[in-house]
Amino acid sequence: MGMNKTIVWFRRDLRIEDNPALAAAAREGSVFPVYIWCPKDEGQFYPGRVSRWWLKHSLAQLDNSLKSLGAELVLIKTDSTLEALLECANAIQATKVVFNHLYDPVSLVRDHNIKEKLVKHGIGVQSYNGDLLFEPWNIYDESGHAFTAFDPFWNKCLQMQMQALSSIPSCQLNLAEGKVGKCSIEELGLEDESEKSSNALLGRAWYPGWNKTEKALREFVEQHLLHYSKKRLKVGGDSTSLLSPYIHFGELSVRKVFQLVRAKQILWANEGNNAGEESVTLFLRAIGLREYSRYVCFNFPFTLEKPLLGNLAYFPWETDPDKFKAWRQGRTGYPLVDAGMRELWATGWIHNKIRVIVSSFAVKMLLIPWRWGMKYFWDTLLDADLESDILGWQYISGCLPDGHKLERLDDPAIHGAKFDPEGEYVRQWLPELARMPAEWIHHPWNAPLTVLRASGVELGQNYPKPIIDIDVAREQLTEAIFKMWENEAASKGSGSEGRHEVVDESENLAIPKVFLKNKAPPANSSSNDQKVPTLHQPQNDPPNRKRLKCSAEINHKQNSSQNHSKDTGVSSIDQEVSSTAESSCMRQSSSTHSFSVPQQCSSSSNMRCSWQDQLDMETSSSKDGALGG
Repeated sequence: MGMNKTIVWFRRDLRIEDNPALAAAAREGSVFPVYIWCPKDEGQFYPGRVSRWWLKHSLAQLDNSLKSLGAELVLIKTDSTLEALLECANAIQATKVVFNHLYDPVSLVRDHNIKEKLVKHGIGVQSYNGDLLFEPWNIYDESGHAFTAFDPFWNKCLQMQMQALSSIPSCQLNLAEGKVGKCSIEELGLEDESEKSSNALLGRAWYPGWNKTEKALREFVEQHLLHYSKKRLKVGGDSTSLLSPYIHFGELSVRKVFQLVRAKQILWANEGNNAGEESVTLFLRAIGLREYSRYVCFNFPFTLEKPLLGNLAYFPWETDPDKFKAWRQGRTGYPLVDAGMRELWATGWIHNKIRVIVSSFAVKMLLIPWRWGMKYFWDTLLDADLESDILGWQYISGCLPDGHKLERLDDPAIHGAKFDPEGEYVRQWLPELARMPAEWIHHPWNAPLTVLRASGVELGQNYPKPIIDIDVAREQLTEAIFKMWENEAASKGSGSEGRHEVVDESENLAIPKVFLKNKAPPANSSSNDQKVPTLHQPQNDPPNRKRLKCSAEINHKQNSSQNHSKDTGVSSIDQEVSSTAESSCMRQSSSTHSFSVPQQCSSSSNMRCSWQDQLDMETSSSKDGALGG
């Protein structure tokens, strides 16, 4: 063991096992583990109530584990992450700061700036991959471009050599001594007094902390993985792994999950167990989608605010606060959608397929801006994950080459009959429809009056009528698509098109090409260190020719990438992708195109989102009761 004194900066890697930054620091000398809570850094993506509840309990568990190893987790609340790190460095005379990578655009910028300033103060900085199977800057096609479709990306990943799991070199850590202005877990302010009663219900269903992950992972692999391919589309019950919050907060290593599941696949292959092999393949694709979400954010950071396919920037979204509120409250009149939104509010989690259904409804049926939905998911999900949210909502909105076709509109009633045929899920979350027969429960507006009376349902009274007729919604969507093409043509024809992040387009590609910066690493870095992407800008192309793309070419690109699913109408990643399910924050962007949400739904001055507080009391109370059962 060396004599270095190293600050281990924990972020979304709240575990002891397979933590490369912690393992490297422990090998080189004494360690000073620290978690810095800086609300100012979170900005408009301040974590929601349930996410902060999980974080609080996860930090407490990590501290207990570190104490058992002879160390402790120093908790700091500050307005400046850099100043907090410098204070720690001065207190222990640190020679180095280590951390594991994050990949969202704001974290990339923050980490890069902090690293530069620490180095100027004479403090070494080293960063590691503790979040992904493969670093995004190591995965490019044969031409050196970033992949823009999931299948070729994942196929390339499966051919690559994976990094080995990291381990602590001894059973005890050597703690670096020093006095800093630390605080208790309560003093971090992650949980308000007014939130504790609701949060207590979460503790009946979820058990945060890295030391709880082994049981959750083993239980899924040994009891549920074999039947994953058959059960994964059935809403409710034990049809999914429920590992996403553990993975998001870094309590569970994604490498460990991958290797354990892959071992099962090999075993089942040797036994000729085709069902098991299929289940593993599908589950690993879900892991792959999480990888892809980080890959997209790293290579195309503008996707936080803008669609990957540039033509969607001209789509005429309907910024209707009343429709947005009805969707959030689960009062759209479409039972499967309403059940999903009420479960989300009550539990902070919904099934992967339900995420797809409710987000598709918001975007395609109500024409709600996808960024509004993305922000609401961020505020309400236990496993709220910015990169996965971006991928999921852009996928649903037709913003990705291999996502839903823009014109695709799914009928929630048909989905209800397919994924909840007996209506059990709807009855659980919509008590007003508890007595409705399965034949009518997913479209009560078609039920005979005698059935409605016998079920105690009064449409428009104790359960809303459909907020919009599906045929009307389909017509509005078609009109909006035509309007989008008109807006794009008019913008290009007038020469008023603003500068877009897409700075290089080939003859047949409506999205940017990204090349890895090919620079020698600075003296204080290594092959492990965080890299940043760069957009390729050909020297001979004048700026005004960077975005010359007609709508027909873009439409052809979309259609070509989706021909493989023409017969079913479902793209290759339809069943797996969503905000954060199965695979599973951010300062306000400096872009002049930063999005906004209705005033009553935006974050308050103290950065606490107040959307949830505006939901009807009757809705939240009925859902909390269901959670407690």
